[in-house]
Amino acid sequence: MVGKILKESLVRLFKNKKAISKKELLFALKLLQYLPVPYTQREKYELARWKIEEIKKAIEREEPLVFQYPNRILAEIHPNCKEKIIKNFLLGVAEKYRKNWKETEKEGSFTPATVLISPLARCNLSCQGCYAKNYPKETDLPEEIFEKIIREGEEMGVFFYTILGGEPLMIFERIYKIFKKYNTAYAQLFTNGTLLTEEIAKKLQELGNIFVNFSIEGFEKETDERRGKGTFKKVISGMELLQKYGVPHGFSAVYSRKNAERVISDEFIDLMIEKGCLWGWYFLYMPVCGDRDISLMPTPEQRVALWKRHLEIRSKKPIVVIDFWGDAPLVGGCIAGKYYIHIDNEGFVEPCIFTHFSKDNIKEKSLKEIMASDVFKEYRKRQPFSKNLLLPCPLIDYPQQFREIQKIYGLKPTHSGAETLIRELAPQLDEYSRKVHQIFDKIWEENYKKKN
Repeated sequence: MVGKILKESLVRLFKNKKAISKKELLFALKLLQYLPVPYTQREKYELARWKIEEIKKAIEREEPLVFQYPNRILAEIHPNCKEKIIKNFLLGVAEKYRKNWKETEKEGSFTPATVLISPLARCNLSCQGCYAKNYPKETDLPEEIFEKIIREGEEMGVFFYTILGGEPLMIFERIYKIFKKYNTAYAQLFTNGTLLTEEIAKKLQELGNIFVNFSIEGFEKETDERRGKGTFKKVISGMELLQKYGVPHGFSAVYSRKNAERVISDEFIDLMIEKGCLWGWYFLYMPVCGDRDISLMPTPEQRVALWKRHLEIRSKKPIVVIDFWGDAPLVGGCIAGKYYIHIDNEGFVEPCIFTHFSKDNIKEKSLKEIMASDVFKEYRKRQPFSKNLLLPCPLIDYPQQFREIQKIYGLKPTHSGAETLIRELAPQLDEYSRKVHQIFDKIWEENYKKKN
């Protein structure tokens, strides 16, 4: 009863509002203070819990993340999308955690916070170094299997789904059908943006339960160089179209040696905010598709720059940016096989979007069975792979860890060339790991390690 009243109160309070005062924000904070959502602005490592007094003070100071950002959401997002963010995501997370997670654990399994699904590997672009470029293109994930993942995920309490590709807008009608049926679910969708149309934008507004992330490499030069001439302008047009219909959206940037400075610049972030982006993802370039060298990977010094800069952006601008590696302290390190998994277009279940090896297929087993597998239990037993949570990854920060797991459990590559990561590239990744540790171990000691 209390949960129902809370949900209805928040929806009534925010659905049709275009702005919010300090007084109203403080009232909403009081209602939300028991939800298990991390306060992502803090820089010191602590387990993700609300720090109510700090947030109150930040609201009083009108800081971008806690005052300007909520006002952006209210002003820029369509009422239907706002309602789904509140019901399906914010309150849905708490409800699913309370009702489903503990029950799943009692049964000997584990609920991932998000399930990444690549329902197809086909794409209308051919981007240099794409993590998905070597997956077999001939087969799409059958619609009934796609729906099975969502159905079983809802039963287990998955917080939200991440739809990837290939290019998911190539099968948008399939995605629309499933998320219209499962209208209490929430998803984020990653797209190159070139196939977005007015009709799709209208349907996203109607659904309200899909958040869109546009892949972009920086400005026109960087984006077109990797994705093809004219792509940047199409991405910007896509963002403007979703702005028009009030559909929440953000950006996703592959952080490489070539574009590192551009994608964290004030000019780039200001452009993304201008085009309506509420969220931004930074993923390190990963040599996972048969690459024979690691020359596009960001240097250790560039990783430090991203770590420093993304915290600065969050503190000074009304946008949430996530450094997928540098924010690992907020979730206890690597979350592969634990809080997230990836299911490819052939149904193979991988521990991570960058770990193209698998033992189980969703066509043959339930999601609950796969999450209870020995492979994923091994991941969870070993995590975190180090006390230094700024270096969470068993592929590039502790490459020997994945090699051991792959050998013990006989994980098979899910596409040709995937094995290069653990064979030909092993010496280069070992050296890369050594150099990264030389810098980040000191940063961890000075900024995150709990003082006795």
